[in-house]
Amino acid sequence: MAGPVETWPMVDAVLFVTVIIGCILLSSRRKSTIPGPKGFPFIGNIYQVPKDQQWLVFDEWIHRYGDLVQINLLGEPTLIIGSYTAASELLDSRGTIYSDRPPAVMAGELVGWNQGLGYSPGPQSPRFREFRRLFQQFMGPRPSQDHLVLSLQEKFASKLLLKLLESPQYFITHVRQSTGAFILKITYGYDVMEDQREDYLVQIVEKAMQGFALASEPGAFFVDYFPILKHVPSWIPGAGFRRVAQVMRGDLQRLYDVPFDFVTKQMKLGTATESFTSSYLEERESPGSDGKEIIKAAAASLYSGGADTTPSSLASFILAMTLHPGILARAQAELDLVIGNTFQRLPAFSDRASLPYVNAIVLEILRWNPAVPLGLAHKLTTDDVYRGHFLPKGTVVWANIWTMLHDENIFPDPMVFRPERFLDSNGQLRKLKPYEDPSIIGFGFGRRICPGMFLADNSIFINIAMMLYVFHFSPEKDNDGNDILPNVEYRGFISHPTPFRCNIMPRCDKAITLIRANNSD
Repeated sequence: MAGPVETWPMVDAVLFVTVIIGCILLSSRRKSTIPGPKGFPFIGNIYQVPKDQQWLVFDEWIHRYGDLVQINLLGEPTLIIGSYTAASELLDSRGTIYSDRPPAVMAGELVGWNQGLGYSPGPQSPRFREFRRLFQQFMGPRPSQDHLVLSLQEKFASKLLLKLLESPQYFITHVRQSTGAFILKITYGYDVMEDQREDYLVQIVEKAMQGFALASEPGAFFVDYFPILKHVPSWIPGAGFRRVAQVMRGDLQRLYDVPFDFVTKQMKLGTATESFTSSYLEERESPGSDGKEIIKAAAASLYSGGADTTPSSLASFILAMTLHPGILARAQAELDLVIGNTFQRLPAFSDRASLPYVNAIVLEILRWNPAVPLGLAHKLTTDDVYRGHFLPKGTVVWANIWTMLHDENIFPDPMVFRPERFLDSNGQLRKLKPYEDPSIIGFGFGRRICPGMFLADNSIFINIAMMLYVFHFSPEKDNDGNDILPNVEYRGFISHPTPFRCNIMPRCDKAITLIRANNSD
């Protein structure tokens, strides 16, 4: 797909005039006293922010200037938060004025993702409140512990084991497809085909999600910095982003319509299984066009929120176990003690309270490399003052989750993968304060906190517990028998480890028998 706008004289002229006018207007505004890196005239710090791994550059600035850093991106005031305290005091305690989203022109307006939860207006919006109500009822703390939901998560985690057994070299694909299949099941009651490459609905979903990831990438499209460009006709040279957006918008509309139509057809035939979509269609009985539209958007939001983040965490787990055989062995010893080493059954959610070390691994995965290291941007809806600093209305606010989870004062040796940091002297999970709990920090802040956090936490736990119980993970070896250790490097706004290879082998023949027995239907 095309990336940023191509250079062309008319577009360049529009950019230049927009920057000049914007800078003149902004120059009269009251200045913030928050420190930050010095930018350039007119454009500010735009060229100091990379198109990837922004969290690392922001982390350097936070260490240099403090837990509040002010930058300017083409005239747009931007606040970077580097501590849990500041994030909580602003985004939680003052959530009524910090819960809006900055205009995402490409992903939101042009492609259409502003119809969903992620890019919808703030809590004053009835649409936002309806989204939160729907998600709270379906996957809040209590619904996420429903026996049916937990049973489905165990079933899909078991299916993943079989895929890893049969073709372990495709572990990233298997993890992604397993997560997607589970979300399609709970969202639409849809069972994917055995070969997902042949599944029409899976293809629709994956195409829409590829567009979502590209359109949401900070700095990928100039139109996000110069909204006036959205009015440029798509046929004009240099407006390739408009044509890209049209394709993405069509993909998104198919994501809205095709699975929704599947559910309504199944309901008419009396063959629909309980799902997010069917439940709310029944609740509303005969929803009008507005009611159907919000259910479609909510369902698409549910998929987009988890289809890429959970695979990120599971890929991090496989990477960590490949690099740390001692941690792998300790976790397997705990599982053998609780479940038994005769491989008569797989771990279940009912075992979770008895597996403190496995739970500590889950927490460390969320901390070590959080799936969304910068979260999603917030926007200040009115002037504010914090710690004596003036923050103007319209300020874009980024909470650098990566920095908070790598604060050496809270997490000593933060780059080291060390689950023991969450255990007490007796080997039990410590009672964590919010500022040291990755299962809180990693899912965002305030009224924009991820509504699927409990569902995601359960998925990560059960997949990790089952994989630990039946598989060994180890590095590949070179021709001399030496370990080829994978690099620990992450890319992308939803952060994934760069491609790596490893060996995934069953622990014993009994483990193979157990995996196959649990997938014999």
